[in-house]
Amino acid sequence: MIDLQRMVAFAAVADHGSFSIAAARLEVSNSHISKQVSALERELRVRLLQRTTRSLSLTEAGELFYRRCKTILSDVAEAEQEVLRRQDSPQGILRVTAPANFANACLPDIICDFMRQHPEIELELTLSDLFFDLAERGIDVALRIATTPPENVHARLLHQIDWSVVGSAGYFATRRQPQALAELPAYDCLADNVMSAKDVWQFEELGGKPGQRHEIGIDPRINCNNSVWLRECVLRGMGIGLLPDYMIGADLAQKKLVKLLPQYAPLPRRRLYGIYLPNRYLSSKVRLFLEAVEQGLQRPA
Repeated sequence: MIDLQRMVAFAAVADHGSFSIAAARLEVSNSHISKQVSALERELRVRLLQRTTRSLSLTEAGELFYRRCKTILSDVAEAEQEVLRRQDSPQGILRVTAPANFANACLPDIICDFMRQHPEIELELTLSDLFFDLAERGIDVALRIATTPPENVHARLLHQIDWSVVGSAGYFATRRQPQALAELPAYDCLADNVMSAKDVWQFEELGGKPGQRHEIGIDPRINCNNSVWLRECVLRGMGIGLLPDYMIGADLAQKKLVKLLPQYAPLPRRRLYGIYLPNRYLSSKVRLFLEAVEQGLQRPA
């Protein structure tokens, strides 16, 4: 296939009737233009330009190729502008994946507002905790909660995901609340084995010595891999549990749940990342979606 840059060089020479003027317009050297045109003639096995010491003209083959060349270069320029316009104007299908529990709790208002603001976008949303291959599945952006972003992708930090130890008001109607981490094992502990090891809870003291961890061994009455189900158990007074703040904000505000030992933060600390494939150009629909999620999560619940 013919090198497009050689076509550009040839068309510029034919347009201006001069190698030097063509070189100046393309901001390259005269020798570069000459080499490009010569390489094109060798590739086509035909002379395109008739050169003399005083004049430069197109051969019959050159005239034919020049007309086709101008059409092709015009089509390429038009295609480039169309793509750039599409980049600037958010439209088309946006494929997103996000964890189901997080999406159910946090994304309905954010996504509905986003779709109202951008009526030309069609959303394909996959709710799953699996880490899909973005290229293989054709996914534009993945929202993922992790301690560190995965490698070989672009990851934009969107939000800090905090967790808390909580219990229901009913559970503590007949019990005193724990006053220290060491007291936690004496309570009915409900463990989320995705958040941490099933028999160890780790904490750091807010404002304390950086990097200092406190490990508390527990003997969970219930061990589960789903925080939505654990929340229901905690609300029903089955015990205390580690739950993400995005899931229990309303429960705390309505005093259905009580936050325990708020001076400690459960570990590991996790963050929400917007993940997308490395690309020189980030489409406007992906950029605007990530901005909408980041700004939406900053608003009070």
